[in-house]
Amino acid sequence: MREQLVMYGQPSEVPNLEWAWVDERLGAAPAYWVIAQGSGQPHPRPVWGVWLDEVLHLSIGSPRINAALARPTPVTIHLGSETDVVILEGTTAASSEAEGAVRSYNAKYDWDYRIAEYGAFTTVVPAKVMAWRSAGWAGREGFTATGRWRFASHTV
Repeated sequence: MREQLVMYGQPSEVPNLEWAWVDERLGAAPAYWVIAQGSGQPHPRPVWGVWLDEVLHLSIGSPRINAALARPTPVTIHLGSETDVVILEGTTAASSEAEGAVRSYNAKYDWDYRIAEYGAFTTVVPAKVMAWRSAGWAGREGFTATGRWRFASHTV
């Protein structure tokens, strides 16, 4: 469900971003920066993953982080641009061994991901997504479009 994004305490007055733009960015992102809540000092890290059917499947790679995310854990994910920003807040769900996610991952990264070798994906179910576009170096020329979407809770 689309909601108005509040920025700096005021409702955004710039045009709305279309969900299709956000969806495409989430699907095409080369990496996803992950920060888990409650893991002590936060350590954002870029990881590979796939956005499939409005769920994010991540290959975390670290046994320690995988163990920390094995139970439902709030996480924040953002993409790597400072002017075309997409931030996803959600919760990790049961690990995924979905065949479709593995196929999509292998096609995206030209890889041969094997669950038996690398482990199951960490699955993130979104609660909300915030996004904006800004112009100029480091966004100095201001916002050009914004959006915020809230997701009904669903299970994976």
